[in-house]
Amino acid sequence: MSFLNQAILWGLLAASIPVIVHLLNRKRHRTVKWAAMSFILKATRESKGRKKLKHFIILTARTLALAALVFAVAQPLIGGLLGWGGAKLDTVVLVLDRSLSMETETGSEGLSKREQAIEQVMQTLGEMGNPNLILVDSATGTISEVNPISTLNTLSITAATDTKSNIPDLIEKASNYIQSATTGQTEVWIASDLQSKDWQPESSRWSSIRSSLDALEQKPKLRILALTESQQDNTSISIKTIKRRDDLLILDFELTRNNDLTESIVNVAFSINGKSLISKKYSIGGQSISLQEEIELPKDTINGHGYISLDPDGNNRDNTAFFAYGEATPAHTIIVSEGGESIPYLEKSASLPGFKHQSAEIIAPHQVSNSILAKASLLIWKAELPEPEKSQSLNRFIEEGGSAIFLPSDQESDNQFLGVSWGQTQEANSSEYFIVTNWNENDGPQRNYNNGETIPLDTLRTIKRRTIKGDISSLADWDDSSTMLGRVIHGKGSAIFLGTLPNRTWSDLDIGTISVPIIQNHLNLGNKKFGSAFFSETGRHTPLAKQEADITTITDNSKVNAAFDNATIKSTPLYLAGVKRIKERIIATNRPSDEDVWGQVDDTELSAMLDGTNFSLFENAGSEDSSLTQQIWQIFLIAALVFLIIEALLCLNKKPAKRAPQQPAA
Repeated sequence: MSFLNQAILWGLLAASIPVIVHLLNRKRHRTVKWAAMSFILKATRESKGRKKLKHFIILTARTLALAALVFAVAQPLIGGLLGWGGAKLDTVVLVLDRSLSMETETGSEGLSKREQAIEQVMQTLGEMGNPNLILVDSATGTISEVNPISTLNTLSITAATDTKSNIPDLIEKASNYIQSATTGQTEVWIASDLQSKDWQPESSRWSSIRSSLDALEQKPKLRILALTESQQDNTSISIKTIKRRDDLLILDFELTRNNDLTESIVNVAFSINGKSLISKKYSIGGQSISLQEEIELPKDTINGHGYISLDPDGNNRDNTAFFAYGEATPAHTIIVSEGGESIPYLEKSASLPGFKHQSAEIIAPHQVSNSILAKASLLIWKAELPEPEKSQSLNRFIEEGGSAIFLPSDQESDNQFLGVSWGQTQEANSSEYFIVTNWNENDGPQRNYNNGETIPLDTLRTIKRRTIKGDISSLADWDDSSTMLGRVIHGKGSAIFLGTLPNRTWSDLDIGTISVPIIQNHLNLGNKKFGSAFFSETGRHTPLAKQEADITTITDNSKVNAAFDNATIKSTPLYLAGVKRIKERIIATNRPSDEDVWGQVDDTELSAMLDGTNFSLFENAGSEDSSLTQQIWQIFLIAALVFLIIEALLCLNKKPAKRAPQQPAA
């Protein structure tokens, strides 16, 4: 319990007045022994105990009435962030979650969770006498003093952003600040929607955070304002890849929603270079759906930008995805070969007729170099796995976003690459085949097409295969559960290992319905590294942060939707999605992909993360009251009145009983 007028509590000394008066009254009377008094005392001895108890209750009622009156005037506060037993605070360190998920409308006066948290904090601090306020915001990660507190909701460092949060990092910053500054009696308040992606409950950093808080001379209390009100129906849109093929722009995008119980129709609008093009409706039955749209560009277009957007819903800031594009990017494949029948087929599969932007080049293993790989999107390695000196070039190529496909070699070797090596070569029994019985239809180069059609891996007939050994994630399995197609993620790129060859002495993989889609999908994945020059995420931990001074927004976001009218939002362009110009470059910035992953930390996880710290949780599940506290002075006023009534009733003297009239003597 805390008090608005804490100085009034000195008035509790007045509660001792009835006791003092009682003691003084006892000393006013002098005891005189009188012989006849013994008869009176004897007559009243039986009622003496009850009278003592009555006088004690009267004295207690008077004392409590005065104490309750003092408490009422001091205006006590309970509940919310203040809890019970709060002493007067000197400093509050506010950790404010400004991630995009905090822009979800709560239904309370149309405020977002971020706005509601700010209003509640401002009102509560005002009721507490405005202690010093130190702000640690999730977007900039900086520590700022807010004075006066009434400006908290007008600052650029509390405005909306399209970023993500790192709560462990922010709590650590708050702890370091308390350790280095003289803050007096201090509390740390955390305003967040408890999204798991922001709190990272599995992170190993929580142990060191608990230790740093425990090491503080004055251990602060952590009070968590959890804005956990259930999210309204919300659908988000994100661009996965963008490819340009001559005058055709191919957009791969994804719709994700938080309510997957019923099928819904989603309207998607497409705009390019400031002009609205088309609007299409898509049906979504599950939690997410991957889609593709082709946009025809005006003739002789060199570069440009645009966006795709949804209709308003529970969170308008994830309803738009921006893109920028340049000239058509050539998709070049390097085939490292030791020779064999498979090579001509691989070359054709990587440079399909009619695709002018695709090309393939065959080189020997000793010709591999950084300069040759720098121009490639895809590397197909059909040779003995590289020696350590060549592995460095391949490592760098994949780390920077390139794709690689490794096929079985005719040479026996113990070489490894990315922890994977080739095992023994196996042949099926006569008149039998190795069959693929299980594969991932949602992820990897063998995934289903956007229209739902599948790559028919189960039709593959293999008479010769090579086992894959090492730490690898299986994407497709043979009928004996061994790996037919495996993947290793490395940096921004990936490498896949295929257990057979498109060669009639190995399999019928050369038919094309299986190998061509796998090669083309992996080629498109590697080609993203060239298109990434036009894309970036919002936030301080991106490469754009180093060029923040040169960033200007070139999209008129007010025409996109009301939520993206960034003219009314004080955050800097680095923290807002849109199309930006950085010197001569045009880049589309979008929210981090983590912001499309929803899920809250539960009480068990929160207790584990903050185990041993002095923390309390205030769950704001949509209350209309903007204060984090509750005044209860009325209760004490009523209590004072009750005590006075009890005292008055006990002080009333009973009327003497009427004596029966005496009968006259006979």
